[in-house]
Amino acid sequence: MQFTFDMDDRESLLRRVDARLRRHFTGFPPRYRLLDPVSQLVMSLLGGKTFGPVSRAAHARLVATYDNWSDVRDAPIGDIEAIIRPVTHWKKKAERLQRALRAFTDDDGTPDLDWLSDLTVEEGHRRLEAINGIGPKTAAAVLNTSTLRRRSLVIDTHHIRILERLRLLKRNANFVEAYRTIMPLVPQDWGPMRIDTHHMLFKRLGQVTCRHSVGHCHRCPLNDLCPSAAADGAFG
Repeated sequence: MQFTFDMDDRESLLRRVDARLRRHFTGFPPRYRLLDPVSQLVMSLLGGKTFGPVSRAAHARLVATYDNWSDVRDAPIGDIEAIIRPVTHWKKKAERLQRALRAFTDDDGTPDLDWLSDLTVEEGHRRLEAINGIGPKTAAAVLNTSTLRRRSLVIDTHHIRILERLRLLKRNANFVEAYRTIMPLVPQDWGPMRIDTHHMLFKRLGQVTCRHSVGHCHRCPLNDLCPSAAADGAFG
C-alpha cells in the first residue's frame, strides 16, 4: 500500500503522534540539568552510538580531570583517549572533540559557543556543521538541549526508524535528509522544550517498542496511525 501526505497532512500526523506518545509515556521524560553549549557539544560528541550512562560517565571523568575545556583541548590526545575509552569509537571521538574545541576557541583562548544565541537556528546549524565530525544531530543537541534552548529538533537513529515506518521519511534517509524533511513539519507553536520532549518520546518508543529488529506493533500506541503496522505487521 502506498501512503502519500501533503505538508498539512504530515504536520497534522506529527501532532497526533506527539499527543499519543505524551499520553502513553505519562510523566516522561524527567527534567534534567541543562549544560552550557560547549559542555553539551562535548557530551553530544561522546554520545554517538554509545549508551547514555557510558557517555555521561566519560564526560564526568573529563570534568573531574581537567579544570576547563581549554585544558581538554590542549591535553595530549592519548590522555583524552584513555579517559573516554569506554565510549564507542573513542579514538575518533578524541580527535573530533579536540578539533571542535579548537575551532570554537574565542579571542581570549577559551572555547565558547554562547554567540550562537545571536544567530538564527539555520545559521547556527551551518556554523556548527562546518566542523568535520559535527552533523545535524549534534548541532541540534547544542542548540536545543543546552542552555541556548533554541528551536531545533534532535533526530537520532530511533527517531529516523519510526519516521520511516510512519512514512514521514523516505527509507534509508540520513541525518541531514531527516532533519531537512522533518524540521519544517514541526508546528510553529512548539517551543524549544516541547521540541526536546518530542524527540525524547520518539527515542523512548524506539528503545522499548518500535525496535530495529523486532517491532512490538500490537502494543504500540501508534498502531492505527502507522502504515507499516497496517501492512500485515511487516516493516516495509
